[in-house]
Formats: sequence, C-alpha cells, structure tokens
Amino acid sequence: MMSVAKNHPAVSVVLPVFNAERFLGEAIDSTLIQTFADLELIAVDDGSTDRSLEILYDYESRDERVRVIARSHTGIVGARNDGIKAARGRYVAALDNDDAMYPTRLAEQVGFLEDQEHVVAVGAAALLVDIDGDPLIDRHLATAADRIEEELLNGRNPMMQPGVLFRRDTLLEIGGYRESCNYSEDYDLFLRLSERGELRNLDQVLLKHRQHLNRASVSQYEQQRQVVVESLTEAYQRRGLVRPFPKIEAAWHPNTPAGYHTRCASDAWDGDNLATVRKHAFALWKLRPWSLRPLELYSRTVMGRRAYSIVEQIKAAIRG
Repeated sequence: MMSVAKNHPAVSVVLPVFNAERFLGEAIDSTLIQTFADLELIAVDDGSTDRSLEILYDYESRDERVRVIARSHTGIVGARNDGIKAARGRYVAALDNDDAMYPTRLAEQVGFLEDQEHVVAVGAAALLVDIDGDPLIDRHLATAADRIEEELLNGRNPMMQPGVLFRRDTLLEIGGYRESCNYSEDYDLFLRLSERGELRNLDQVLLKHRQHLNRASVSQYEQQRQVVVESLTEAYQRRGLVRPFPKIEAAWHPNTPAGYHTRCASDAWDGDNLATVRKHAFALWKLRPWSLRPLELYSRTVMGRRAYSIVEQIKAAIRG
C-alpha cells in the first residue's frame, strides 16, 4: 500500500546506514510493509564501502517513499541528524540498519502519540535476535514516565533507540543528537527530551533488535561511561537537582566470539528458545572443546527447565 501523502507524510523513518548490505534489505522491507503506510523512509548512507548504497538506490528507484542521502563517512550521530533535518513528517521513527520492525509498530506508536499530546517520544519492547535473526529473548522496559525518568537520572538508558518514535518538532527544538556525545548519544538525547515532555514505552514487542559481537575496546567503554557522566551532570545542573550522584558503569557487551555465544545461549535459555541455546552451545564448543561451559549449556536443553531447576537446587544445597 502506497502513501497517499508522499509530500507531507505523517512519519519519517530515519535509517542511518554504514556497510550494512547483509541486513539492509530486511530493515527496509520491514518499513515498507508497515500497516501504517503514510510514511517516508530517509536512508542516510554514511560513506559505505560495500554494496549498501547500491541497495538503497535500487529501493529508491522502485518505491517513491524511499529517499536516499549519500554523505561522507563521519559517524552515526551526523547521519541521524541529517536524516532528521531532511524529514518531512510530524513524527520521526528511529531504525538501525541491522534491525527490523514488526508490521504494526508505527500504527501502535502513532496512535499512542496522537492520544497523548504530553508525550514527546515513545519506545517499545523488542525481541532480541542473534546475528542470524534467531530468537533470544523478549526485552521489556519500564513503561511509566516516572520510572523512565528515574532510570535516566540514575545513569541508565530506559529506551531502545531503534524502536523510538519522536515528535519531530521537539527533536529540532533541542538540536537533535549532540556530536560530543558519541557512544551514548541516545542517552543524552533522552535526558534532554524528558525536559520537554514525558517519555514512554509501549509493552508490545514491536522491534527485532539484532545482537552483534561487539568489538569495542576498553577505551570506547570508558568513553561511553564518560559521556553518560557528563550528560547526567549537565542534566542535574539544568534541573537544579541536589542529590547523590549515582555510580556510572558503561553497558557491557561481549567482545570475543566465546563471550558472544555464551551471552546468546544464556539469553535464549531465559527466553525459552531452546533451539537457539543449542546452536550457540555448539558454536562455543567448537571454540572451546576443552571447556565444560558449552556442555552445561547444551545439557539444559536436554533436561528441560524443570529438571535443570531441580539440579541447580541440589547443587545449591550441597554448596550451602
């Protein structure tokens, strides 16, 4: 279904792209099949060196809702801001180039913002998937405005960036993302947005959020933590808050193949996706055939959740 208001769509989906040829088609297709069709897709290619730009131009030639912006590589913050500036919709939907939306995402979020004029941005729950798109676990976040605000003021990010729908006017009023806040630009943005109105999350799973092997260095984790500290310090000053400053720790992501497969297997176990547990346990075994960890992970799927729980209780009793 094509938009009937291509010059003034209700929603502008902003998709920053950098060397994403493997997943890009899924992200774009998930946009173009939305049940809420009054949209445009602004794909900002940030100097890709793979086939990403070729893929984008192909979609642009086949669907008039797709607009491509090609730019030199400067980073995701600049790409997001360029997309926001080019947006014509009254709402801006964030999406990352390796994620995918459920078909009703925009309909649910637009309906919510239409009914809640005091809310400036709304997120959603997400299904975490591995690099192949296999399910790990549903990730639900705080939905109430006061809970989200408290998370922000304690240095934690309570929203998933690629699943958020913003009011475009408010984004422009605060100047969009800040280049100085790279690595935690979304946390900084949410802090500043929350001073203009409420932030909320829907409890529906409306996004597939892909988990990658994160090769970020220790120095990048420290930069992330420092950005959070600086952004929160500024927020306290703007609000005139006098309260104990929370301990800030950077979000941890696996940065080795073994860590990645262990994390995916553990998340999949918690999400009751046993086939995914077995896949990552086997991958871990190939990396570390001498380790008992992959055997332990795989054995859980053989025993089942109830039997495994009993075994863990017995082990705890022996240790205790």
